[in-house]
Amino acid sequence: MTDDQRETYEYEIADGKVYIQIRQAERKTYTQYNGRSSSPAEEIQGRVWISTDPQFEGDTNLGFVKVRGRKYAIEHVVKRLRDGEGRLSLSEKRLTMHWSTESSYRGGYRNDQGGRVKYEAKAYGVLGEIEREALNRFEADHPDWQLVSARYLFENERDRALSKARSLREEAAKEEHRARQWEARIPAPLAV
Repeated sequence: MTDDQRETYEYEIADGKVYIQIRQAERKTYTQYNGRSSSPAEEIQGRVWISTDPQFEGDTNLGFVKVRGRKYAIEHVVKRLRDGEGRLSLSEKRLTMHWSTESSYRGGYRNDQGGRVKYEAKAYGVLGEIEREALNRFEADHPDWQLVSARYLFENERDRALSKARSLREEAAKEEHRARQWEARIPAPLAV
């Protein structure tokens, strides 16, 4: 399934709309140490793409939310942290953020001139709250979304493996043809 075919979910928030699309999960592999032994382990985290415009371009001309009368755009990929894992909210002094943003080329939050919103700006915190509200509503509406995200990952890995296998079979067929050509050139053994 291509990105264009994936379903987009819409939420009305803060004088605007927020769009969310399920993305391919992120897979991390590592070695887990248990005293004297070690074993391979993997971690799969669901990911979504969030934006204020349906084209996911982060352009305030295509969609926005209003904060203190100004238009702002949100556009980046976020991944869901594991249960029991969180980020410390400086304002609330507790673990509240269960999402981690992936850096975006132009920054996840943009003002109406297309400039990046600085972390120190008041709008930055409000945009984070808007984003978390949309993500929490999305998660409540679609509790199995992480399975879909993992499925996208597994389908992509399967397709890559099948493509590699097909390529290797084609290469093997070429080499077998080449071997037959060399076989045809081998002279018959001389009679003694």
